Amino acid sequence: CGGDGYAPSVQSVVRQDSAGIEIVTVSIDRDAAPVYATIDPIAELRLGSLAGSSGDAFGRIEDVLALRDGSLAVLDGLAAEVRFFDSDGRFEGVVGGKGDGPGEFQSPVALVELPGDTIAVFDPGPRRVTRFGPDRGTGSITTLDDPGAFITAARFLPDGAIVSQSHRVSASDQPPPIEPRLVRDTVVLTAFDETGRVVDTVDVVPSGEDIVSIEIRPGAVSVRKRQPSFARTNYFVPAREGLWSSPNDRFELRLRDLPSGRLLRIVRVVGLGRAGEAEVAEALYNQALDDAESAEHRKWLRTWFDLSPIPEFQPAYDLLEVDVAGRLWVREWTPMAHGDAWWVFAPDGTPLGSVTTPSDVRITSVRCGSLIGVEQDEFGVDYVVRYTVDELGKC
Repeated sequence: CGGDGYAPSVQSVVRQDSAGIEIVTVSIDRDAAPVYATIDPIAELRLGSLAGSSGDAFGRIEDVLALRDGSLAVLDGLAAEVRFFDSDGRFEGVVGGKGDGPGEFQSPVALVELPGDTIAVFDPGPRRVTRFGPDRGTGSITTLDDPGAFITAARFLPDGAIVSQSHRVSASDQPPPIEPRLVRDTVVLTAFDETGRVVDTVDVVPSGEDIVSIEIRPGAVSVRKRQPSFARTNYFVPAREGLWSSPNDRFELRLRDLPSGRLLRIVRVVGLGRAGEAEVAEALYNQALDDAESAEHRKWLRTWFDLSPIPEFQPAYDLLEVDVAGRLWVREWTPMAHGDAWWVFAPDGTPLGSVTTPSDVRITSVRCGSLIGVEQDEFGVDYVVRYTVDELGKC
């Protein structure tokens, strides 16, 4: 593992202070930017099957942990359980299961490894954090304070504290419109400590976009919802210095203090933005038409297409992840599917270069020499993969 160097000839970094907020303006030449790391195109480990008998038939993988001893913990949200594998991929056991009792889950979404080889699992429905000891027995259970909102996403901090993303529900919320229209939610990021107590509101941000309408028929009410062609939303991931939280409207990354939410740093990237194009929107529309099952569905898709705005810029990214050294990995948004191009930034916002993955892997962990994530095949089956990474900077 070498140093975290970058090539000043193809990118520049300008820093300035604005009322205590560090503004980092980064210029990158996409075609000349350095390659930060290379990944072996053949996965050294691949877990998953259509119908397995050794614990590797996954329903919906929500999270994967690379544990300190080299083994893996895989959170299957559909089966509502955590499955354990040794470093060679051999199935070792399972905890959890569907239910409301101690040690059971409804729809778990996040994992963390705590000191003492303890694993913690967060289940947003009952707002519960369940801990399992080294013997995989159920330990303490913590219920988060009610934030007055429905938790839609959450990430653990290393100490077991949680940052959640919630869509507030109140009596003043407007019902879905009868006439289709574009709606963009507002979500709240909330910090909880390891005891489940609400500590502070970290951020209030615009989140996902949808084309929404309500249809009333005799004896039935149906709500239609579909993301527009260039749907924008908010992404967040904890880091050593705080929380990266940014809408992906353009390539701008914001770091906030935890738990106060004070804005610490804004990283503005010039040179990676791609213009919104009508041809791309048309291609997405035609792709949706190919999957339409009825004339009524095709009629709705035409309405959806007409209401989908073409923004000045395409969404910038669709995933953020922080590696064990605190570097921020940002996956570029692509229109047809998840992409394979990532940009890596040092904790202070300095660009380190690009990484191309062998597939559209959803990275969950990057350690010196290896990358772990989730892939899907053409049938929508989830697989856990581990790739060898070369030239990964400082470990």
